[in-house]
Amino acid sequence: MRRLTGEAPRGFAPRVSARPELSIIIPWKDRPELGIALRRNRRVFVANGYEVLVVSCGGAPKPFRELLGEHRFPGLRGVELPDTMFNKGLALNIGASLAQAERLFFLDADIVLRGDFLGESMKRLGTKYFLTVDRVFESEKPETERSSYLRELSYAMSFVDNKGRTAHVETNHLNLRDGSRSGPGMVLLRRKHFEAVNGMNSDLFGWGWEDLDLLVRLQLELGLSQRKHGNIVHLSHGDERRDLGGESRGISEHRNLARCLENYQRGHYWGTRVDDVQTWEGRAVRIEPEPRKRSGKRLTPAA
Repeated sequence: MRRLTGEAPRGFAPRVSARPELSIIIPWKDRPELGIALRRNRRVFVANGYEVLVVSCGGAPKPFRELLGEHRFPGLRGVELPDTMFNKGLALNIGASLAQAERLFFLDADIVLRGDFLGESMKRLGTKYFLTVDRVFESEKPETERSSYLRELSYAMSFVDNKGRTAHVETNHLNLRDGSRSGPGMVLLRRKHFEAVNGMNSDLFGWGWEDLDLLVRLQLELGLSQRKHGNIVHLSHGDERRDLGGESRGISEHRNLARCLENYQRGHYWGTRVDDVQTWEGRAVRIEPEPRKRSGKRLTPAA
């Protein structure tokens, strides 16, 4: 085990000297789907030399380390934030602070990528954009499908501040023909843009609006525009798999939205990245996945 310090410890050093083209950050807490996602996405990750950081935010250490060890591949690293409730914003802020690439992709633990989604997305990123997933398909089709004269249905919000800066986000976009939905929570962006708005806002917790809040602030603070691309597969599950802290999705989402609106009305377009990194300095535990080896000793790569 290695603890978070200003410099990368020996066990966390990259295996190659070249900086990866992309760092993928996956927040996690006690979700077995992670194993399936790592196994099915491994080929793309390894072939392109991507860095993959899985951040366990309050998750059980033993199954987390077992999952990483079972699906170990070059570039895969783990980070544990022990003794805390799951907080997606916190996990992404800590993961981004440890990432090596200048481009970041935030990926959920229950997502399987399709084709060359990441390579094609990076070509579309540009310098004044961030990119989100266009269509998310469920791995399991609903038992009953209703016919409809409608093809698509969208819910969206727009914001215009006193300086005339605008932001537009789709809170939900449904394709009623093929069952797909939009994926605003999986974001590809440049590190400098993420840091320019001070990252995610970990004051938002539970479920809802922590992702959309980032998209709003990237537009209002930096004037970036959103692009959508590609389709991916969500490993279907019910809400019982979500850590909502005893709240319903509706209550959690409403509370987070109210906090976001309060911030926007004050012209506060900042996250909590710096504070989160300082708070977890020396407390976060870096995990080098156990290699498959014959001996019982842990192997730590040289610097």
